[in-house]
Amino acid sequence: MKLYKTELEIGFKHKEFLVESDTLDLKNFLEEIRCVLSSDKVSSGYKIYGFVDTLASLKCDRCLVIFENEFQVKIDVILSNNNELIKESSSDVLRFLDSDDFIDLTSILIESIIIELPIKKLCKDECKGLCASCGVDLNNNSCCCKKSQSINQLSELKQLMK
Repeated sequence: MKLYKTELEIGFKHKEFLVESDTLDLKNFLEEIRCVLSSDKVSSGYKIYGFVDTLASLKCDRCLVIFENEFQVKIDVILSNNNELIKESSSDVLRFLDSDDFIDLTSILIESIIIELPIKKLCKDECKGLCASCGVDLNNNSCCCKKSQSINQLSELKQLMK
């Protein structure tokens, strides 16, 4: 996704961009990712801020069901040619020289979306998962497995402590 210097000079508010998920190389996302961005000229360069709305198709870590997860990602970036600001700041400051005609925000979008992906992907908080013995989805069915009598591995230790 490119933003041209002429757009940044004028500034814009709540401009909507639709980005194809294929162009971002993001798997399991719906075809279009919606970005709503604003731009302001600041003393050190340009400030780009807004959000990205996206819908991902994820696999539950407990029951392996495919589910859709909608989330919103915040974008807040400063474009600057100030080397000191770039060195002392975190990754939210990008180099943008006066000679540059445009800035490509594709990598920022990809990173922001990936960071917001949940580490533990659950279809619902109360997901029961799969039976470890027979593999039945415990959210939909009861397990018919016989519960094996577990051997208490600490029983010998308990005997010693008596």
